[in-house]
Amino acid sequence: MKRPSQIAVYGRYARFLLYEFRWPIGVFAALVLVGGLLLRIGYHHHQLSYAEACYTVFLLIFLEAANLPFPDEWYLQLAFFILPIVGLGAIADSVVRLGYLIFAQKQNLPEWQRMVASLYRNHIVVVGAGKVGLRIIKGLVELREPVVAIERLADSPFLDELHDLDVPVITGDGRQRKTLEEAGVANARAIIVASNDDLANLDAALTARDIQPNIRVVMRLFDDTLAQKIGGAFNMPALSTSHVAAPAFIAAATGRKVYHEFRLDGQQLHLIDVTICPGAPLANRTVGDIQADHDVNVVMHRGADGVNVNPGHEVVLIPGDTLLVIAPIAKLRDLESANQPAGG
Repeated sequence: MKRPSQIAVYGRYARFLLYEFRWPIGVFAALVLVGGLLLRIGYHHHQLSYAEACYTVFLLIFLEAANLPFPDEWYLQLAFFILPIVGLGAIADSVVRLGYLIFAQKQNLPEWQRMVASLYRNHIVVVGAGKVGLRIIKGLVELREPVVAIERLADSPFLDELHDLDVPVITGDGRQRKTLEEAGVANARAIIVASNDDLANLDAALTARDIQPNIRVVMRLFDDTLAQKIGGAFNMPALSTSHVAAPAFIAAATGRKVYHEFRLDGQQLHLIDVTICPGAPLANRTVGDIQADHDVNVVMHRGADGVNVNPGHEVVLIPGDTLLVIAPIAKLRDLESANQPAGG
């Protein structure tokens, strides 16, 4: 699950250029090879070898004087005038297109983005690179997951940040099959649909499943009821924005730090932090005591010695220490009650 290396990217870029210029290259080669054959057969001033005839045609294309007398045959005379026009036209077209493609690579234009995205395998596609999508992408990049983004707005203010993260961005409508294919959905292991339009998210999710039936789909939805129905009917985790945001509103209103809310084996759990208060019953108790007495799980401890992930049961808690705790909300209320100073 690694991102493509720079060697792979530029190797693919070389193949991409060869494919893009297949017609100009073919026309040029045909002019030299076929024109050389016709010149060898039709020219009568003196006998030409095939290599000499091809070289003469090559010089004619670049308006160079050929090292042989002007032909007497009318059809060869016509060819001497037409060959430079056709050949220089193919060369001029190639030069202009090559300049544009090099510029596209330097400026991260859509052609370059599509080419880089075509190299990704077993990656995660994120549809919607707005504020929420950008945070999702940043989190995935921090986890070193390969990511390809899809953004409908070509002038999105977040594109520069995505380019700084070296995340290829496909500009287009995530509901369209072509756009999803350009993002490599057929080779992806998951897709996160995070735009601010419920129906567009559902449309993109179903289209992704149509392209690859086994892809893991995660959707952002605003409608709680719709999220529950889709999650059950289509086996697609659907996260309601209001449901996810609720802990943040609760935390802001109550002063609690509620980091996350999730469901495990049918039970609703919360992840919060608790700072040990002076004079509270929790002070001077061990982590093991608190877990046993209050039926909670302490996953992190921060004290005078720093941060300790999965602290041992023998760790003694002193006032000012902070715990990161997972438990049902009822157990967390009991824990908070036990963290009140005596007589408080």
